[in-house]
Formats: sequence, structure tokens, C-alpha cells
Amino acid sequence: MGTIYDVLKEEHDQISDLLRQALQDGSKVSFFKIKLKADPHMMGEEKFFYPVLEEVEELRELISEAYKEHNDAKTLIFEMEGMEERDEEWASKLSQLKQSIDHHIEEEESKVFEKAVNFLSQEKAEELAKQYIEFKRSYMNRIETGEPVV
Repeated sequence: MGTIYDVLKEEHDQISDLLRQALQDGSKVSFFKIKLKADPHMMGEEKFFYPVLEEVEELRELISEAYKEHNDAKTLIFEMEGMEERDEEWASKLSQLKQSIDHHIEEEESKVFEKAVNFLSQEKAEELAKQYIEFKRSYMNRIETGEPVV
């Protein structure tokens, strides 16, 4: 299965690819693919990964910044949901979203992951991966069946 780092890194790569595609075609369909991947990703990190890391003094500031970066991305996504592709701000908001998420991914992988491996055991990192994957599976099932995702 791998660790939480493996799972999150794979999703980061997928989100980055979706962002590149969205910038190329500028479509709302591509935007919603990003949203569908990013929403449960951020929720899962905030529910399982970040709380464990916040317990470590050396990581608190980085995790606080990660929450802020998530909030920035969520705000942009929310704003873009109400926009049309033809809105004059669409392309710049999409570019802003890509920059925001790219920055977050870079920070998380180069700083948070690098420090977290010193504090989380291999077993804990694997356990977090299982919890995270199960959460995402449940989230996607709720999306598919039209149930609320809270």
C-alpha cells in the first residue's frame, strides 16, 4: 500500500496534471476535475494527516501555513464555481489557483514531508494512508450517490 506520503504525492502529481490541462483548455469541465480531486484531498489531509503533525512542536508552524494555503485554494475554488469560462477573470483566477496549489505542493513535499518522516513511524505513516484512502473511498461513494459530503 505505501505510506501517507506516497498516497499524497501521487495525488499531488494528479492535481498538478489537471491544473496544467485546465490552463491549456480553460474549460470549466477541467476546473471541476480539479475540484473533484482537490476537495477530498484537502479534507483528508486536514482530518488525518495534519492533526497528527500538529502534535509535533517543530511542525506546528508549517501545518498552520498548510491550513492557510488550503483556505486560500478553497476560497479560489468557491469563487470560480460561480464564474463562467467567458468571464474576464476566469483565466487569471485559474492561473492564480495553479500558482497557489503548486506552491502548496512544493512546500508540503519539501518541508512538511521531509520533517514528518523524522517523527512518524513507518507503521503510523502506513496507518494514516489506510485511513486516508478509506475516507476518500467513502467521500467518492457519497458523491456518486448524491449524499451530502460533510
